[in-house]
Amino acid sequence: MKNSILTLGLAASVLVASCGDRKTEDNGEIELEAQNQQVTPEDMFQTSGEDGETSPEDLAEINSAKKVINDYFDAIERGTFNEAYESLAKTNSDRTTPSEFAEKYADVESATVSYTTNPEVVKGANGTDVKLPFRYTILTKDGNSMTYNGSAMIVKSSEEDADYMIQGMTMNREES
Repeated sequence: MKNSILTLGLAASVLVASCGDRKTEDNGEIELEAQNQQVTPEDMFQTSGEDGETSPEDLAEINSAKKVINDYFDAIERGTFNEAYESLAKTNSDRTTPSEFAEKYADVESATVSYTTNPEVVKGANGTDVKLPFRYTILTKDGNSMTYNGSAMIVKSSEEDADYMIQGMTMNREES
């Protein structure tokens, strides 16, 4: 009795194993395919996700920072320089005075912004910083085009209801 149960179990195992990876040729013959998988030490460890995966919280911070940059250039394009000026943090070295800021951007006809590489989000006790790499092209009213590439540091203090502000931009003009 034990031998027949053992034989039956062995036959069922062979049958299940042989059915797993078979292919049928057009002529009706069954072709078995051997699986040759090697397991590496890296396969032994499970990870929570791919390297560089951005959390939903960080994505929300990045989108908020991008909105600040988009609104900044939209305000410059519309000629509402005070609105653009107000998005600069008080410690921003480009802040100057409102009239100097308006004069600097008075000849802008349009601005086009594109985001280039992965931004970095750093959360700390004082708030959240987003280093946002991007590129923008400005078309002046007299038809000149200037393109800049670099990054902006967008910061938000940890105070309740704090908004993101442009701390600074490190941009280099591209040669035309």
